[in-house]
Amino acid sequence: MDNTSRYAATRLPADLMAHAIWIPTGAETGGGRTVFVTERSRRRVAVVLLPVVLLGLVLSIAHAPRTWLAPLVLLAGAVAGAVAFYHRGGRAGFYRLEDDGRLGEFLGRQNPGLSQHRRVRAS
Repeated sequence: MDNTSRYAATRLPADLMAHAIWIPTGAETGGGRTVFVTERSRRRVAVVLLPVVLLGLVLSIAHAPRTWLAPLVLLAGAVAGAVAFYHRGGRAGFYRLEDDGRLGEFLGRQNPGLSQHRRVRAS
């Protein structure tokens, strides 16, 4: 495991959680390191709600009359999608990682083109 990931995770604000860090490979060091973070509170809500929704879906498939099956599956899919959308909201996204391990510039919620970088799991 690369020390970069542990160093970065300890320098983040307490309410954020680092999931992965991308380090430039080879001679291309332009742009520096990039980190993907989510909010701990939003992650906690998603971890609790998503299994409940999936359990409800399984139970509805097992016990619901056929006429109710399609609406229940659509409802469970919509709720699961809302939970996923909520999880990726707030301050979650890709950030430039400063040399001292603090968050720098916000790069957005979508991958900012990190194909030339090596991914390191944050611990």
